[in-house]
Amino acid sequence: MDPTTISDLPTSVQFNFENGEFLPFVKLEQRFVSNLAPMFFDQQAVREIIDQTDRLVYDIRYYPFITSNSDMALGVTRIYPGKVGDEYHMTKGHFHEREDQPEIYFCVQGNGFLLMETMEGDFQAVLWTPGTITHIPPQYAHRVVNTGDHPLIFVASFHLSAGHVYEPIIERGFSQVIVQQNGGPIFQSNPRRN
Repeated sequence: MDPTTISDLPTSVQFNFENGEFLPFVKLEQRFVSNLAPMFFDQQAVREIIDQTDRLVYDIRYYPFITSNSDMALGVTRIYPGKVGDEYHMTKGHFHEREDQPEIYFCVQGNGFLLMETMEGDFQAVLWTPGTITHIPPQYAHRVVNTGDHPLIFVASFHLSAGHVYEPIIERGFSQVIVQQNGGPIFQSNPRRN
């Protein structure tokens, strides 16, 4: 994240509950199917989407609250409804560089699941509806999946010093994926792990 001025004064941003945006923000990241291509197991569907029109899967707005002795940050993510093949839109997913760093997620709008998994294979899935707040313990990779027909919006609070590690997720994904079957979401073993 871009560095900002250190301020030891209280700082506020204004959050819009209807559209999931807040002001001011320091950085906006947009992730398209092409940015997430290795995350989805149906690579033919990925190529078809990218060839037709590379659609937006999610965006994230950030604001770092950096003081002379702390480094908290705010992130708000909007995952748009949709699927790649039968697999629902999702965030990239990550571990933290620092193994002592948790994160807090707050589902503001939409429906889906928070997936979490350790390197040792302890897999957890939390059903998400508006108002669900989840503490993600250190050493759990985490990813959010939108299984609804509307944007899924969530707020994240974390330390900037936690860092992000994406490589294990790119290489192997999570042990379970969520796909649409008979009109609704189901869990199935990740074909990339077989």
